[in-house]
Amino acid sequence: MRWFAFFAATLFSWFPLPHRAVVTRTAPVIKQVLTTHKVVALTFDDGPTRTWTPKILHVLTADHVRATFFVIGSHATQRPEILQQELEAKMEIGSHGFAHKILRHQDVKTVREEILQNEALLTSLGVPKPTLYRLPAGSSDSTALRALGEMGYRVIGWSIDTRDWRHRYSAEQMAQIVEKKVSPGAIIIFHDGPNSSQMTVNAVKRVIPALQAQGYRFDTVSALLSLDAARPHRQAKN
Repeated sequence: MRWFAFFAATLFSWFPLPHRAVVTRTAPVIKQVLTTHKVVALTFDDGPTRTWTPKILHVLTADHVRATFFVIGSHATQRPEILQQELEAKMEIGSHGFAHKILRHQDVKTVREEILQNEALLTSLGVPKPTLYRLPAGSSDSTALRALGEMGYRVIGWSIDTRDWRHRYSAEQMAQIVEKKVSPGAIIIFHDGPNSSQMTVNAVKRVIPALQAQGYRFDTVSALLSLDAARPHRQAKN
């Protein structure tokens, strides 16, 4: 039997078994949930701000709509009372990094520090430990996605860009973009940061009743992800 053991060891050294491969937890970028339910998620990046976040919250709460806010930590430290308003309104809080640092082409230490700094800040302000992360500018690479996956985050992209950040579109035009592209499981991106505008607020006012008239309802990203959990999500191509 010695010759067999020698042969097996030699063979496996040439052709390693699959379990010897290094297993990584790279997080995919989820753009949309594949579901038959007519549910969509409104998301807001770059806040909180004292001007735009409360106005958007007013629109959402008036229509009994829950949404997900991807918060920048450096903004939250300056406006903790606005973050508290989001929590009191039962909005979901995700992470958008502490300093809105682009994670693409960063070393793993820098990536982890940016993620952990915001995580610590948000939890210190009463936010449940975030499990959702939106990449600043939607930019990433394998290093960033692997770090996020290993840290237990789900990376959330979007399927509908309202382009409110360009300041080139009226509220009506942004609403038309959403109405044209909407489908079950869509993730819609707006912004409530310092560079936002009244046009975004007005667009949200238009989008909610327009989609409700089509039979859609709104919920948080986490609630959306829980629908048809066995089905795959639409992911970004890296």
